[in-house]
Amino acid sequence: MSVPIRKLSIFMLAIALFLQSSCANEENDLWLLISSYEDFGITPNDLATFMIAHGYNAKPIKSYVTVKFSGGKEVYLTPNGASPRLADLWMTAPEKPIGPVRVSLDEAIKKNMTYAMSSNPEFVKSISRSVLFPLMPLGMCYEGSKQMGIIYTGLGHNITYMFNPNNTGHEWVLVEDGSTNTWLAVDSYYGVMNTGDYYTAQYSFQKFDLLDLVNPQWRIG
Repeated sequence: MSVPIRKLSIFMLAIALFLQSSCANEENDLWLLISSYEDFGITPNDLATFMIAHGYNAKPIKSYVTVKFSGGKEVYLTPNGASPRLADLWMTAPEKPIGPVRVSLDEAIKKNMTYAMSSNPEFVKSISRSVLFPLMPLGMCYEGSKQMGIIYTGLGHNITYMFNPNNTGHEWVLVEDGSTNTWLAVDSYYGVMNTGDYYTAQYSFQKFDLLDLVNPQWRIG
């Protein structure tokens, strides 16, 4: 029995989207793995051995390591010496003449920071009334954080984006209370937050686009 062309096309599209999502997840997991360790003297051979021990299809080639994902896509790692993380992640082989496209953390990205919470009632009131919450539906924290950044910076506030990659990942913003050098956490769905877990994050950064560097899955998707 033949399969109608339209149904076959939908089936093929579903497979393509699944493979793309799987690759994005693998790249994200790889990035988080190399970001969780540091080794000043690691060599390409050591790095490949480490990758293999963590279940990756890795092979040392000259000064870098090739990692092949289950879908066939390859990425490339180069040991980065005294810099944070085990290696830099590249989308093209470092030896290609067109020049590599590197994915690396910017100096503006801070890891495992904790910020002091503002207790200024006037500031809390001002920040709460600046945005009508929920700003975005539940589960759209990336888009919500971006919009909050635009709103609060437009009002003259300094902000910091907070990102925890655990599970599906969560992002929110801190708004600076310049009068006390403290911060106020704001969730795009729940609004102003006064619980301690909102004042610490694995990654914090001042430009929304830097999310691309700590979360490759968001970048690709």
